[in-house]
Amino acid sequence: MHLPLTTAGLALYTCIYSSEDTVGSLSPCPDASSSSTWSLAVDTTKPLQSIDGFGAAWTDATTYLFDSLDEELVDGLMLDLFTSSGIQLEFMRTTIGQSDLTPDGRWSFDENGGEPDPELAGWSLTEPGERMLRYVKRMCAISPDVTLLGSIWSPPGWMKENNTLISKYIQAYVNYIVSYLNEYKSSGVEVTAITLQNEPLHSAPVSGEAWTMFMNASYAALLTNATYAAMAANKLGTEIWAYDHNTDKPAYPQHVLDNTEVSTVAWHCYASASGGFEALQDFARANFGVKQYMTECWLHDQSGEGFFDLPQFIMRPVQFGASGALVWTLAGSVDLDVSYPGGCRECTGIVQVDMKAGTFEKNHDWYTLGQFSKFVRKGARYVNVEGDHIYEDNTGVESAGFINPDGSVILIVMNKFSNTLEVTVNVDGVDVVQVLAARSLTTLVLGREGKVMKN
Repeated sequence: MHLPLTTAGLALYTCIYSSEDTVGSLSPCPDASSSSTWSLAVDTTKPLQSIDGFGAAWTDATTYLFDSLDEELVDGLMLDLFTSSGIQLEFMRTTIGQSDLTPDGRWSFDENGGEPDPELAGWSLTEPGERMLRYVKRMCAISPDVTLLGSIWSPPGWMKENNTLISKYIQAYVNYIVSYLNEYKSSGVEVTAITLQNEPLHSAPVSGEAWTMFMNASYAALLTNATYAAMAANKLGTEIWAYDHNTDKPAYPQHVLDNTEVSTVAWHCYASASGGFEALQDFARANFGVKQYMTECWLHDQSGEGFFDLPQFIMRPVQFGASGALVWTLAGSVDLDVSYPGGCRECTGIVQVDMKAGTFEKNHDWYTLGQFSKFVRKGARYVNVEGDHIYEDNTGVESAGFINPDGSVILIVMNKFSNTLEVTVNVDGVDVVQVLAARSLTTLVLGREGKVMKN
């Protein structure tokens, strides 16, 4: 049970920010005053959905890039990613088989030269699959409680016709998935959940046939039930999450929930410029107890991405009920040369690797994602904040509040004005005043006076 902070004085334990003027770093909040003022009110007495964390996606490109670095650099980077001394990512996604960010060429766990193999005699992780498992195991050794979502882009090519699953191979595909989960489990990795098809309504039969497959909602429900039965027979506790696509087609996950035991939905951000995350609130009202996540939104730091892009697509789904949010992707190449043909060439990561120099850089997305992941702990609860307003010119203030298991209150605020802003934060009747830098993202850690808070 979380206790309100009205029983004791309120202290500001940590205040850090990043801004358009300080790209690639975090700074202590300014002490100066400001003539411009704003008020926000945080209500911790009515906590909402629980939070499982924030993070990014492991892809073939990410592991390929990490392998180009000296082992000592990778060791330090892994600690920076997954421990409290760094940004402490606690919710991660991994591609199952190839995706559009696969530099190795077309592959699956049983491509078999294009020849049918319904008994899966040729099933194996393969070299890129072994490489992925190696890094996932390293992550889990550092952070054993990480929430891990596995997403499939495509089954082996021989299972498909016209870029859809051939019905006679449904059981072969179910066994293919279960073989993956068993392989990971035998290696000490418990996959928390899977989605059976990334972006099931996206199909690119020519340029993207290797990394897409069309799957309608009826087929998704059928495959979900068959897969759950096979997982139960293999004593696998992995969940299946529905959909893994945009917010503009809620009838798709609704059909899956109505016809299976699934109770969790994965959403992507690409339905509109703002992500269309209001749909999550409507979906929750129609489906009491449903859990929701934002599982993909792309980074494109070298092709027009704005400073506030990541904070917005992490913050907004949570405001409407999501229990976590993921960026696409964990690592990218400074030369933009690690995508599959027809894939996301311009996708970048929170880490950008220079393979020629054997170096990497933490870009501004690293720091803004860290302003959520480092301070909002697994098991936190989202709380409402009143006072946000965005004007027609896209200036204004937008915020998200959380209460951690230790009772600390986390307030993350976007100041979209071009001037500093003095904000009065009222938490359950107690005021704290803080100046926000211009065009900035600020994280405040608040708690009862005299209590040591853990980041």
